[in-house]
Amino acid sequence: MELHKTGCTHIGEILTELFHGKQIGKHNQANPNLFTREKIFLGSVRNPWEWYISLWTYGCYNKGGLFHRVTKNSRGWRKHFATFLNPIHSKDSKKWKKTYSNVNDANAFRLWLRMIHDLNHTKYIGEGYSDWSASQFCGLMTFRYLRLFCGKLGELEKLNQLSTFEQVKDYENKNCFIDCFIRNESLETDLFLSLEKHGVLISSETKSKIMSKPKTNTSFRKYSSEYYYDAESKNIVSERERLIIDKFRYLFPRSGKNQC
Repeated sequence: MELHKTGCTHIGEILTELFHGKQIGKHNQANPNLFTREKIFLGSVRNPWEWYISLWTYGCYNKGGLFHRVTKNSRGWRKHFATFLNPIHSKDSKKWKKTYSNVNDANAFRLWLRMIHDLNHTKYIGEGYSDWSASQFCGLMTFRYLRLFCGKLGELEKLNQLSTFEQVKDYENKNCFIDCFIRNESLETDLFLSLEKHGVLISSETKSKIMSKPKTNTSFRKYSSEYYYDAESKNIVSERERLIIDKFRYLFPRSGKNQC
């Protein structure tokens, strides 16, 4: 199950190499018919503070569905109608584009992070995030996490009914169907352990070959993650991604590679 910006493209390539399988789609919810047969569900996660920088950095290279949605200009009657309904908070595409203008601009990242979680702007994110009542206190990463790892295709009624953090936490605890999680920070090691746990043995030679493979779909920036956060932006992530931070015991990154 592919959570955006968690190394899932790289994981998919490794699995394809190991099993000669075929990848169908990306970031899809699990079809209910997959649960009628014995399956191993893998899910990939990442430190939330790193995750947001990676998502933003991807947009700085004019990539990703989120980038295109928030920077796309409204046209024709839609633009005028949206402005008429809410003249103060109509989408400012130029402002969104400015937040993506420089991958080394920490202030641009912080503004983008605030806009992503400003209830006046969430409607432009898409994916149903703004319609989710819990978006008032849970971030985009948590929304995607719950949608992919706890909800089957066409069965999102319970997710949309969550209105408190305790309900969100209980929902995740009862509905998460992932057998093994792969952390982006230890991707290959976690993947090998997950497969071996379920009886798939991998030779040392194959492991060495996979470990030497370059990461897939990466972007590079000049500074480490710590550079981009101030106290306010750090707290935004810690508060809104509390579910993931608590479950996986993530800490704010103090150093690391400048790779997304």
